[in-house]
Parts: sequence; C-alpha cells; structure tokens
Amino acid sequence: MELVRYTAMCAAIAECHAVDEALDIHDKARALEVYAKQARNTEAEGKARDVRIRAERRTGELLADLARANGGDHRSVKAVGHDGALLEPSPYALALNANAIPRRTADRYQQLAAVPAEVFEAAMTADAPPSTRAIIDAVRDPVPQVTIAALWVWGRLRDFEQGYLDSSAQQLVDGMTPTMQADVRRVAPRLRTLLGAMLEALS
Repeated sequence: MELVRYTAMCAAIAECHAVDEALDIHDKARALEVYAKQARNTEAEGKARDVRIRAERRTGELLADLARANGGDHRSVKAVGHDGALLEPSPYALALNANAIPRRTADRYQQLAAVPAEVFEAAMTADAPPSTRAIIDAVRDPVPQVTIAALWVWGRLRDFEQGYLDSSAQQLVDGMTPTMQADVRRVAPRLRTLLGAMLEALS
C-alpha cells in the first residue's frame, strides 16, 4: 500500500460518522491485506493491517454511541417484549442488522474502542505485528497463577462456611480428645494471625 493511500485511508477513518462507512474502509483494507500477504509484500501488508484495525476501532466507537432499546441492546430487529409485543428496533440493533455484524464481532470492536488511546497507539507502533485481540488483552487484568497452597486454604475456608462456622465452639471443644485440644491451643492463635493478615492483604 502506498504511503499516500495509507494516509488517506487513515484520515477517512477519522472522518467516518456512520458504521457502514467505517466498515467499508475495513473491508477494503482487509482485501489489500490479503493481497499483500499473498504477494509477500510485508510492508504493504502491515499498512493494510494497520488501517483495518483502526477501522475496527472506529466502528466500535460508532456502535458504542448508538442507543439501545429499553436499556438493553436488542440485537435483533424482531425483539419481543415481556408482554409479547414487538419492540421498536433500536438504532444499535438496526446497525448490526443492516451491516450483518455478528454479536461477538460488535462486542470485540467496542472492547477495542474502549482501549485507552496511548495503549492502542503503543501497540500499533510496537515491533510485533498488532492484532485486535492482543490489544484488547493488553488492558485486561492479568489472571493470577493459582498455587496449590492458596487452593487448599480456600477449600478449607469453604468447608468451614458450609458446615462449621455456625457451630458451638464449646461443643466442638468438648468433642475433642486432650491431644486434639492441645493442637487447637497451639495452632488456633497462628491461624487467627494468618487470617487477619489475609484480610489486610485483601483490603
């Protein structure tokens, strides 16, 4: 893709005020991207990919601005209310239907539009080729690595919740042998300290 054409398409994306306009640029960029890849023109492929992703982001911005019906998004133009009456299709539903945009695709474009501009631009100019999914994932909270110890403690807390937290402490102690009671005296203070520290860590 020539620099002049690339610049013009990027400018046109910014000027889009309707979903179909942004999607038209998206489709053209996608076609150029595929052609450049087949021709092994990596530079042109990269520019076309850049335009495509920017068009997806602009589409998401435009979709996010469209009104949903009755507080929902009513993706179907034949949505039915609780009373069985046919609901007036919302601008959002009409846009999805008119442009044949699947629900998951519309959601993905809007997630891309919600990515902060600085994060988006950093991803677009990074050494690694950008992708819509990678840009969206970059702003999501990382999934913590669950450890065996954490899983075990969580499980024991759930066990207490389901059967012992409402029990009588005196009855529990009375049901123990002297050795068991000695273990409680030894472990319970340390357990209280650990649980208190866990609550502080969660706050």
